[in-house]
Amino acid sequence: MIVVKDLVKHFPIKRTIGEILTRVPQRFVKAVDGVSFEIKKGETFGLVGESGSGKTTTGRLLLRLIEPTSGEIIFENVDITKLKKEELRKFRKNFQIIFQDPMAALNPYMKIGEAIKHGLEIHNIGSGRQERKKLVMQMLERVNLSPPEEFYYRYPHELSGGQRQRIVIARALVLRPKFVVADEAIAMLDVSVRSQLLQLLIELKRDFDLTFLFITHDLATTKYICNKIGVMYLGKLVEIGGFKDIYLEPLHPYTKALISAVPEPDPKKKKKKIIPKGEVPNPINPPSGCRFHPRCPFAKDICKVEEPKLIDYNGRKVACHLYK
Repeated sequence: MIVVKDLVKHFPIKRTIGEILTRVPQRFVKAVDGVSFEIKKGETFGLVGESGSGKTTTGRLLLRLIEPTSGEIIFENVDITKLKKEELRKFRKNFQIIFQDPMAALNPYMKIGEAIKHGLEIHNIGSGRQERKKLVMQMLERVNLSPPEEFYYRYPHELSGGQRQRIVIARALVLRPKFVVADEAIAMLDVSVRSQLLQLLIELKRDFDLTFLFITHDLATTKYICNKIGVMYLGKLVEIGGFKDIYLEPLHPYTKALISAVPEPDPKKKKKKIIPKGEVPNPINPPSGCRFHPRCPFAKDICKVEEPKLIDYNGRKVACHLYK
């Protein structure tokens, strides 16, 4: 369904007058720096990594909520980076996003029913006001907000965090999209509510035949919903594989460190913790060669000078000089 080729997003840093006068070169935050991957129809592709690794930026680029610096995003054989504004607006009902913070995503002055119905009006779905209201009511019931009449006329501040997130999910799915980006969709909720919403997403994916990009920093949740996992570090994909491969036999040293940090539910089982050295480097001036080499316990001399390419290795992809 989706093919991403060498996707790049560099954010320019605002220069001061002094820097302009002294001709200091323009600097950029290299948020996403040459990312390539594919998502098959019906698949849930998990994108994991530390904060600042470029996960959210990648998700927003896929929907063209922000414009890429370069690269291709091919959605069902259409390169959406080449679509003009009006073409993109019509095309956009095919893909939607579930934001991390529902309170920031919802208009505090707009009633819940109007917020969900707004997308139907923009894309001219439904023959009139009553039919659109009926579609909204059905979606509210589908995300377990019953009775729907009670929620239709409420404002966001009158709901709990879990209820607001269900509203954001309903707003995304009422357009019947083919592809959904879930950006840390359950990160801000209590553990009990988180499990309920994760189960809801699994059911909605099945019922609506959805394809997901599931962005998270919590590796433990990916094994319940993801078919495939991509691991990001400092704007680069360092490993892609099936969730069983990633969990049972991680290849990249950074992936091994992430897996070792996942809590073990059985206290009798002891797991060796791998803690990378130092801090995440500055994305304005990332390290030469492999970006993980300053923190990697297995780094060699070649890692400092030559950037490893994402290569096929035993049915998955890894970017590491240990697997040439």
